[in-house]
Amino acid sequence: MPDQVYRGSVLAGDDFEPVRAAVIVEDGVITAIEEDSSAPDRWICPAFFNAHTHLGDTVAMDCATGGDLEALVTPPHGLKHRILAATPRPRLIEGMRSSIRGMQATGTAGFADFREGGADGVT
Repeated sequence: MPDQVYRGSVLAGDDFEPVRAAVIVEDGVITAIEEDSSAPDRWICPAFFNAHTHLGDTVAMDCATGGDLEALVTPPHGLKHRILAATPRPRLIEGMRSSIRGMQATGTAGFADFREGGADGVT
């Protein structure tokens, strides 16, 4: 007896063809994917994993910029580093939390963050 059955469209087979299906889960493991023409019109897909984030830079991500890469990100005088130095720690932390909530709300189940700032960057 399955623990859960998820019904919707999946990308199936070697050609990733869209198929309406039932995804059968037992003990937390997908044990079968069966065609189900009556499945609702929604997609079933694995959660995303963002393998390269810089959450500490969240406060600078929406800044309108111009210039080459060096002017934007090279320490200590690149625009990013100036913004980070001028931003109070509580605002940096709230920006990181906001980015994490945004990832959770849009289906990103995990992430690998690249931290800067020495010991202060990870505490």
